[in-house]
Amino acid sequence: MKAITLTLALMLACFAQLFAQDKSEFKNAMNATLSEMNTIKDNGTYLDLSNKFQRIADAEPTEWIPAYYSALCTTLYSFGEKDKSKVDLLLDQAQTILDKGLKIKADESELWVLQGMLYQARIMVDPMTRGQKFFMQANEAFEKAETMNPENPRVYFLKGQSTLNMPKMFGGGKEAAKPLFELAKIKFQNFKPANELSPNWGKEHNEKLLAACN
Repeated sequence: MKAITLTLALMLACFAQLFAQDKSEFKNAMNATLSEMNTIKDNGTYLDLSNKFQRIADAEPTEWIPAYYSALCTTLYSFGEKDKSKVDLLLDQAQTILDKGLKIKADESELWVLQGMLYQARIMVDPMTRGQKFFMQANEAFEKAETMNPENPRVYFLKGQSTLNMPKMFGGGKEAAKPLFELAKIKFQNFKPANELSPNWGKEHNEKLLAACN
């Protein structure tokens, strides 16, 4: 009986060590790719990074965070794509990746923030015909994100961005957006990411848009 107990203990110790090694490799790969993302200078690099995050996501099918960053990079790239005929295809790809993240963790605020951001990107293809539809869908996503985590500053930052870009006659403009950017500023000051891999972007851009509203 003692021999069986000892064998089980050794097996569990081995599994724990292998699991720790796997997570260490995952974190190292994520940190390396995030470091590249933080020093990006060319818009085209976003697609390369999206592919890198996607490979990590494929290797770690139970982790939502690499799928999040892959979809985020593709979405960010789409904002800089000059050929508007290509944007929807890019965003379809981003949506497919984001959906995988949502299947893993449907109650994650950051994923719903990104969903709203993706809808914002679709507006840019043709603001006149798409504005109302995707503005409403973006706000619905932001509302979900806020419900899941009211302290997430990116909720208010991106809601402010939507409001800023909306015509004044429909309730948009600087005056309407400013309180949202001010709230986001407070939230950014108090925000602490859950861990080293958690989203922690938007503060500087929020400051710039707030200044533009003064």
